[in-house]
Amino acid sequence: MNKRAEILIVGAGPTGLVLALELAYRNIAFRIIDKNEGPGESSRAMLVVPKVLESYRKFKLDQAVISKGIRPEYINYYVNSEKKADIPLGIMGKGMSAYPYVVTFPQDEHEKVLLEKLEEKCHTVEWQTTFDSSEESDGKNKVSLRKNDESTDAFFAYVIGCDGASSTVRKSADIHFTGDTYEEIFYVLDAVVEGRVIHEESGSFSFTEDYFALFFPLRNKETTRIIGMFPPDLVEKEEFSFDTLKPRLEDAFNISIESKNWFSDYKIHRRTAEQFRKGNIFLAGDAAHIHSPAGGQGMNLGIGDAVNLGWKLAAVLKQGIDDTLLDTYETERKELAESIVKRTDNAFKMVASQSKMSELVRTRLVPLSAKAAGRSEWIQSQMFKVLSQLYVAYDTSPLNGDSKAEIKTGSRLPFAEGELFEFTREAGWQLHVFNAIPGRFNTDFRSVEIVKRRWTDKARAAGFEKDKVYLVRPDGYIGWTGKLESIDNLFEYMKKWVN
Repeated sequence: MNKRAEILIVGAGPTGLVLALELAYRNIAFRIIDKNEGPGESSRAMLVVPKVLESYRKFKLDQAVISKGIRPEYINYYVNSEKKADIPLGIMGKGMSAYPYVVTFPQDEHEKVLLEKLEEKCHTVEWQTTFDSSEESDGKNKVSLRKNDESTDAFFAYVIGCDGASSTVRKSADIHFTGDTYEEIFYVLDAVVEGRVIHEESGSFSFTEDYFALFFPLRNKETTRIIGMFPPDLVEKEEFSFDTLKPRLEDAFNISIESKNWFSDYKIHRRTAEQFRKGNIFLAGDAAHIHSPAGGQGMNLGIGDAVNLGWKLAAVLKQGIDDTLLDTYETERKELAESIVKRTDNAFKMVASQSKMSELVRTRLVPLSAKAAGRSEWIQSQMFKVLSQLYVAYDTSPLNGDSKAEIKTGSRLPFAEGELFEFTREAGWQLHVFNAIPGRFNTDFRSVEIVKRRWTDKARAAGFEKDKVYLVRPDGYIGWTGKLESIDNLFEYMKKWVN
């Protein structure tokens, strides 16, 4: 317990743990609490995308996740147990990232890796500790915490709610969670499964006239994750048990379920908090946004929240940057969350409905689209941008400096294929240069790392311009770019946002 802590993180799922690591990395005092007895023991979210792996590199966690997880080689598409198409997942992202693939890694194992790294940095989670309420007092948050039926008060500059869809932090702050709940009942099942749609190193989307299911390898290929909808007739009878579902799955998808490891039924919500910041209280992860899990975006989106907010909190508390920097967290992440919720909502309605149109989408349109994608590298690259979250950009962010360059401010620093990945993308503010820069830069801004890059055909193909310099934010996005003749403008930008 750190009594000097400026920040309280409520919730020790992936979002809260990554936020804690971001703060620990920057030597910011915090406490992290969770109402549970310990880390989760079920697999839950499983997909880890390249943007997250890029963020993990500075913690030396990228290779740990890759080595412990599974890299699916293909996504296969089946209709009535007949294979219609496959898309090569293992190479879809070639040229876009040092991690041109996705990884399946069960959330319980993922959390253990994060906890171990946090403990290496001499921080621990305060388990069985509940956030009761918070009120502003003398410019700080007076927070009531409860453990073992004993209540204590503590003061924090900022409180971050990473405590899930039923967030007590959000409710305490009276922030509305607007949206709807789907009528369909979903299930998630981890089991040992045999059948044509099951692949050790590939995932499968399997469709019938009535419904669909997703199959992905888990836990060293011994276990399969199945996600899908309950058949309409079982929903009408309110029969949501594994025993009633098992024969229906086996018959519909021509599989044999040998043993069950974990099973849960649930309803899907599509909701976004009306505010991601209210005073000194912030929301991140499922506390701020929830949507269909079918695209594997939820956990990764929450981790992105943590990365975005972490460096900004550190800049305000440690470097004395104006508190208005924290307003950009909501500006950037809320707009992104709303767009993802809308996109997944539209896709879900198109595939999950019991209408004739949705049946046509499931059995005809999706397989045809998948077949086209399997043959087109361009379509694959567009699909990968969305799946990987490498497409994320902050086009309207107040942090964007004036730019007339080909690579716009607010966009992710491009990856130059074939170039040695000699720098860590998200270690802090960086200035990427292809030519020499004035000596005064090194004396005026020592906190900015200068990354001297080679001018190559790959750099040109990625959109870089030799006569430009690129100021990169601590989360890997470009804040300012321009020619060296405009370096005074760069200095003005840095005085406001860097140090």
